Amino acid sequence: MYYVPSGRVPRECKLPNRRLHLQSGQGDQEDPRLELTPREREVVELVAEGLSNREVAQRLCRSPRTIENHLRSVYQKLDVRNRVAMIRAASDLDLLDAPEPETPDLPNSELELKGRTLDLIRALDGHVARAGHSQYFVELAKALTKVLGVRWAGMTEPIVQSDELDVICMVERGELMAQSECRASISPCGPVLRDGQFVKADGLMDGFPNWEFGRDVGLRGYVGVRLDDQFGRPVGTLWVMDSEPIERADEVLLILRLFRGRTGAELALAQLTDRLGESGAKITSDDITDRS
Repeated sequence: MYYVPSGRVPRECKLPNRRLHLQSGQGDQEDPRLELTPREREVVELVAEGLSNREVAQRLCRSPRTIENHLRSVYQKLDVRNRVAMIRAASDLDLLDAPEPETPDLPNSELELKGRTLDLIRALDGHVARAGHSQYFVELAKALTKVLGVRWAGMTEPIVQSDELDVICMVERGELMAQSECRASISPCGPVLRDGQFVKADGLMDGFPNWEFGRDVGLRGYVGVRLDDQFGRPVGTLWVMDSEPIERADEVLLILRLFRGRTGAELALAQLTDRLGESGAKITSDDITDRS
């Protein structure tokens, strides 16, 4: 958080354009576009905590549209295109450190967690940064199993007016598995869709004794987040799970929350594309029928 002690004037948070310096030889001259306001920095730090735009808006008592405007401004100043890249750039530029000496020091355990989390975010972003729409889901799931060291990662989407969910992507230890279905009422996807997230570092099957897949493979740990579209409507879930306890489950949850923005947008886009394709196919079929 950006702290301003009482009676002091907030100082500007200026970002040196390091690439510009190296290429132009202008020394320490700063590009005026790369100046974050205190509010923009506050938004960046809250996003780095894993908060959605709506949650940031609630925390700051601002509208979601205002937060979106702040993020667009930050994206332009940092020359990035999404939240994960923004956090990576902010970390590289030391924007996520408390700027005032009066701020109490964090315990060593929290500092270590923060540093490790940022390292994992950088690694994940490196895997998926160039993934196109069609490859994004698989590349993200593969990266999650590799970087987080979990056995399974994937995404589901609910089937309309049904308890069933399609497992649209599931990776086991980096290898893509066949698509399948599961039921929300007997699996962790149910509480994820209902509550927005679900974490069980160990003892998962105690709460889902009728989930056949989980029972067969001996699942123990699970962390999942709900994926929403731009209007806040649920479109699916993003999760990781393991047959061993998931260590640092709070850290894993934070990372999934950071990736849920793009993942939700990609899934909503895929669903819209499917609906448009189905509509087009129906129109074509009707045209053929009318002409026959």
